Amino acid sequence: MIEMQKKAESKYSVRESSFRYQPRLPLGKQKVFPLHIEHLDVERILQRLLKEDLTTFNGEKSICAAHKLHAFPAKFPPQLPRLFIQELTNPGECFLDPMAGSGTALIEAVLLGRHAIGVDLDPLASLIAHVKSVPSNLSQCAREGYKVLQQARKRTPLSIHNELSHQYTPQSLEFFRYWFEENTITELFTLSQEIKKVKDADIRTFLQVVFSSMIITKSGGLTRARDLAHSRPHLDVNKKVKQNAFKVFTENLHKAVESLEDIVNAPGSAVIVRSDARRLPLQSNSVHLIVTSPPYAANAIDYIRAHKFSLIWLGHPPKILTALRSKYIGSELRSSNLEFKSETANRVIRNLQRIDKGRAAVVAHYFHDMEAALIEMLRVLVVGRAAVLVVGSSTIRGIEIKAPTVLAELADSIGFKVIGMAKREIMRNARMMPVSHNSSRNGIEARMHEEGVIGLIKPGQ
Repeated sequence: MIEMQKKAESKYSVRESSFRYQPRLPLGKQKVFPLHIEHLDVERILQRLLKEDLTTFNGEKSICAAHKLHAFPAKFPPQLPRLFIQELTNPGECFLDPMAGSGTALIEAVLLGRHAIGVDLDPLASLIAHVKSVPSNLSQCAREGYKVLQQARKRTPLSIHNELSHQYTPQSLEFFRYWFEENTITELFTLSQEIKKVKDADIRTFLQVVFSSMIITKSGGLTRARDLAHSRPHLDVNKKVKQNAFKVFTENLHKAVESLEDIVNAPGSAVIVRSDARRLPLQSNSVHLIVTSPPYAANAIDYIRAHKFSLIWLGHPPKILTALRSKYIGSELRSSNLEFKSETANRVIRNLQRIDKGRAAVVAHYFHDMEAALIEMLRVLVVGRAAVLVVGSSTIRGIEIKAPTVLAELADSIGFKVIGMAKREIMRNARMMPVSHNSSRNGIEARMHEEGVIGLIKPGQ
């Protein structure tokens, strides 16, 4: 471990990140400046890229271990954003993912020497993306992690019960006792409280993500859940959690430090902002490329439902998380406005209304949310530069909502030039989708096997 700490030693300055909503965020000074700006024929390049293999990438593999730092549902493969970032920007230019998730695209932008900005409303996603894409002093992170571990081990179980009731709401305690065994609750509580005491904000964030990575795993980690990584957890009454949280924390701390070494030495930089893609805190005409993967409609991937298993431990009350869930793009809120400047959208809504007016209103709300996000993307993008959307569709009440086609039509209606749309097969294990190809269900699962890649350009005035 000593050799690993020495190897990870770094004096890179860490950009201060913000997890509060900000109405406007100036881009500020970039870490990397291009020595030579190459003229890019963006339209021609984008047309060519949309014809390439966007499913297997001819066998190309991702080599950055940071992508595996923390489980996260429905991540797109790193090769996908990397292809567009490499071809459609110059080193030192500004890249944006306005629905950044756990930061897959941001990592690739940083590795390629771009200035990356990630925006996401989800509290856990923002923490993960920050740790994965913003360099930290890894040896110091490791030292603080061991201090946390040592102090947590010293805590006496006798005092834990009273402390829990002072630190968490009754609703939180009920949640813990439903999903976690008593000895695990004691261990996780002591770890979370010691992490809270770490003064350095970036190191504390790093340790919070290590803590979360113990809980949100494909197997359900330290919980009684069958599955958390896919966002649809179910209680397994027969599951016995035999792992010790202190031991798992030690193992995950090692893995986290090792996985982030490539980021420490990367030529690019990143800023993560917890904010809303429908109200981007960025200046107009400030971004050279956007690549993003919007959420599915109708809460198909329910991020908060899984993320609360970590977030409640980190001090987010369940009621606050429930309220936040309704603000996400793809939530189950209903819109009273069912008309769009998209013939496909209007046809989908009409067909759904005949079967289920409530679900039609939910899908309409999703389309309106995405239209607002597209308007913001157009605003912040530099004239002549590209936006690439990787969009999954779904079948709701037997009606295909045709999300890629709808979003392309909405983009055209607000002023984007639509260059084209490609289809790619979803490699389910890599994308971490909820169900298998053999599913006979008639819901969102029925269309989780392919997605559209939409290429857009902001035309000149």
